[in-house]
Amino acid sequence: MIALAEIEAVAVFDLTGPMAHFRKYYTNSSSLTYGFPPRTVLMGIVAAILGMERDSYYGTLDRGRFGVAVKVPGRRLMQTVNYTRTKKEDLGVIRRGGLVPGTQVPLELLLPETAHPRLRFRVFFSHPDGKLLADTAQRLRERRSYYPLYLGLTECPAMFEFLGFFGAGEYRRIPRGTPVSLTSVLNASLLDKLVLNGSAPGRIFRERAPHSFGEGRTLRPPATLLYTEGEPLTVRLRTEAYQFDFGDAGTDTVAFMEE
Repeated sequence: MIALAEIEAVAVFDLTGPMAHFRKYYTNSSSLTYGFPPRTVLMGIVAAILGMERDSYYGTLDRGRFGVAVKVPGRRLMQTVNYTRTKKEDLGVIRRGGLVPGTQVPLELLLPETAHPRLRFRVFFSHPDGKLLADTAQRLRERRSYYPLYLGLTECPAMFEFLGFFGAGEYRRIPRGTPVSLTSVLNASLLDKLVLNGSAPGRIFRERAPHSFGEGRTLRPPATLLYTEGEPLTVRLRTEAYQFDFGDAGTDTVAFMEE
């Protein structure tokens, strides 16, 4: 585990799109989706913005801090899709226009609830490398991602909206142990106590999701995460929380995902 630096500056942006699929790592015969982009997906999003090649960024971005808030409630739709086998021995047949065996797989898609035209996830990113963080913020500000972004699958293209680059002192730090109303996904290992005082959200979701990669894209132990869909979750934490004011876009209170 890489030691994490104190949070100083934070880049904040929204990811939006008409649909998403963040595949649950433990499913095989059916492809089920998380209701939010896991930390490994957020690492890939930042890598795409900066132009980092596949498999080249795990060590660098694992030093970063990531938070995400679900801003639009989602609904699930199951569709069956046809996958074509593309093993080496099949490529010649495909090039000649021939048929190769296919497989039908149920695929769960994440869609926005009917009152909303697009999914929306608010991403909070910090990194001890000030230049890397500043470059990320600059590309976001200029709407200039190096690679196209997508929400889990290439068939789910994403757009982004830059919300701000917050330096130290431009957001509020909330000491550990203070009751806070989180709007972000929470790593359960950071939870001290749920505060259920009559204003609890209608639903609290619990997921096991990928957290980081090791050498050769090996998956490290997953994290247990708690989240709601658009409702605050009042908790006491074993770590600091951070509050950001976006003016007309509202306020978010965030716990970063890392232990």
